This record gives sequence, C-alpha cells and structure tokens, in this order.
Amino acid sequence: MGKYDYIDTLKNLVIDLQKNLTKIKAINPENGGDGEYNKFLFLKNYLSNWGFDNMEEIFVPDERVSSKVRPTLIVTLNGKEKDRRLWIITHTDVVPEGEIKLWDTDPFEAVVKDDKIYGRGTEDNQQSLVSSLVAVKFLLDNKIIPQFSLKLMFVADEEVGSGYGIDWILKNKNIFNKNDLILTPDVGDPEGNSIEIAEKSILWVTFKINGKQSHGSRPDKGINAARASSYLCVRLDELYKIYDEKNTLFDIPYSTFEPTKRIGTVTNMNTIPGEETLGLDCRILPCYKIEEVLTKIQSIAASVEKDFGVKIEISIQQRLQAAPPTDKDAPVVKLLQKAIKNIHNKEAKLIGIGGGTVAAYFRMEGIQAALWSTVDNTMHSPNEYSSIKSTLSDAKVFADIMLGAD
Repeated sequence: MGKYDYIDTLKNLVIDLQKNLTKIKAINPENGGDGEYNKFLFLKNYLSNWGFDNMEEIFVPDERVSSKVRPTLIVTLNGKEKDRRLWIITHTDVVPEGEIKLWDTDPFEAVVKDDKIYGRGTEDNQQSLVSSLVAVKFLLDNKIIPQFSLKLMFVADEEVGSGYGIDWILKNKNIFNKNDLILTPDVGDPEGNSIEIAEKSILWVTFKINGKQSHGSRPDKGINAARASSYLCVRLDELYKIYDEKNTLFDIPYSTFEPTKRIGTVTNMNTIPGEETLGLDCRILPCYKIEEVLTKIQSIAASVEKDFGVKIEISIQQRLQAAPPTDKDAPVVKLLQKAIKNIHNKEAKLIGIGGGTVAAYFRMEGIQAALWSTVDNTMHSPNEYSSIKSTLSDAKVFADIMLGAD
C-alpha cells in the first residue's frame, strides 16, 4: 500500500463537503449577495471535533451584509517545527451563477456525475479548500504529526478585491511573517503542472457616457451616448498597440484591455439613448505603471468627448499594481516542486497569470507566496465542476508538503 493511498478512501468526504458548501450562496454584496457568513458557520461547526489545536476567527466589519461582518476562519495543527508555519489559504466566496438557462443543473445544488461534481464554486475555490482538509484528515486519522505547523485559512472576499479579506487582514492583523510558507491554491491547469509565481496589475475602469436622449427619428435633437460609447470601445483598442511588451512567463504574454459590461438606459428601438455605461478590464504586465495607463485612458475618453459632444465620467472599481514575482528559489516553490515530483513524477513549470489572487497581497508585503492546483478551469462558467480525482490527488501533494516533501 502506497504512502498516501488512504487519501483515496476519502472520496465520500469530498462529496459530502462539496454538497454542503455548494448549497450556501456565499456571494459578495457587490454582486447582490449576503456574503460568506453562513459558509463560515458551516465550516466552523463541521471542523469543531476534528482535533485541531486551535481555531481562530477574524471578522471584518461590513454594514452591507446581514451579519455585519465578513468572516475568515483559521484552523491550526501543530507540527514538529512549531516556529515554521505552512499556510494553505482558500477563499469561501463565489461569483453569481450568471445566466441560469446555460446551466444543466441547479448551480447551488452539487450534482455528482461520474468523476465530476457540478455547481457554482465547486472548482473555485472549494476544490482546493476540500483538498486541504482531506490532506489534514489523512494526518489526523493516521496520527501523523506534520513537519510544519499547519494553518488552514478560509478567507472572505477574494472575488471582488479582498478589501474585506486578506488585504484587510494583512493591514490590520500581525499574524504572518516573512518566513511563513504561503500556498494559495486558486490557479492551475488540467495536468497540475504549473506553479504560479507572478501576476499582472489589475485595473477595472467604468465609463459613464452622458449624452442627450431624443426620439429615434430626430438625432438632431439628441446626443447619442450609444454611438459615443461604441467609438470609445474601439479607440480603447489603441492600448494594445501602445503597451505591447511581451513576457513569456505569463500565460497570456501581453497586457490585455477588454471591454466587458455594457449597460444602456433604453429598451425600445425608437429612442436615442442619452446615457450608457461601459466597463474595461485591464490586466497589465508589471513593466508598466497603472498611473501611466490610466492617463492614456483618460486621454482617449477626452477625444471621444470632443468628437461626439458627450461627457464621460470615469470611475475605478479595482486598481492593484503588480508586486515583484515570488522568487523561483523560494522555499514554498521548492517544496511544491518536490511534492509534485514525488506524487506525479512531473517537473512543474513556473508561470505568471492575468487573474488576481490573494497571493498578490502577500507579495506586496514582501512575503513569498505560490499557487498550484489541478483544475479544468471551469471557474466562473456555467456548469462549473470539480474533479473528485484531482481533489484527491492534490490532497496527496498537500500532504507531501505538510510532511516536508522528503
């Protein structure tokens, strides 16, 4: 019997956890939800008799949700090296289900079909959350003391910027140090072959284009916000030509500037709209400063104002300048590489991504962090699913790291 074969016997634990977690709608208030409190309560109660050495709670005030707080739970299992800590940090919030007719199942009822568990949040980020718990269950059931003291953190508010989650915690709570091993398994590929050590800067911009509404037959009486918005959308493509550096460390090796949400104010065919809203999602290589890009965006918006007679209000929803990458020789990276080699006999590659994760906030504080998991990248999509096989195999990698990846 192999060293970690016991983990394969925990399939029912995986399914039970996923079913219980998925039915709790832990959606951020920005997206119309009531936050993560009920999910936090479930995890607190579920883990209360597992045998952890400590259980901590962090509450970030938020008047927008019924609980008035955004909760984070930390459970601790002491290791042989009590002064050296391994953190595995997963998030409890999920994105909304999106267009319900695109789902084949109820997004908030986990449905098991062969190896897959379908439901919103099953992959992002419940798969890794469950994997971390399966790895610890393996240690507890077999009375194995980990090499490092383990800290499993289930954090709030990752999906919309972490202002009520890890960003707030790092700024207000002195619970981490630069010698900690930080693993945030919220990125991966289907082969489990990529360790993320770098992220792009993130800039989310909203443009409110103000014109003048009129009858569709009398454009001379109006200022068409839809036309101006469309031209703004096209002119913003200039950003691709201006900021055209390449960096092959990243999964997409260039900066991206993508129009996203569009909101109009008229629904009928015969009214010229006087107002329209346009969103722009920018993922910018670290070689560029956000301030520089934003100045150019403002210049492009001003050109549309001049040419079409509209007024454009610009607001920023998220602005995060990329921190320096995690060192490729950082202890957490080396441990991950060794564990992946031990379990899967693979040489993991180092990558950068355009998506934002909690690791970025650690890097900004000078704390080395790495991301890894085995996922099919169905996150945020209709019919999102988690692989039971990948959940269990990732748990073996986590367990190997917990034991020092000997």
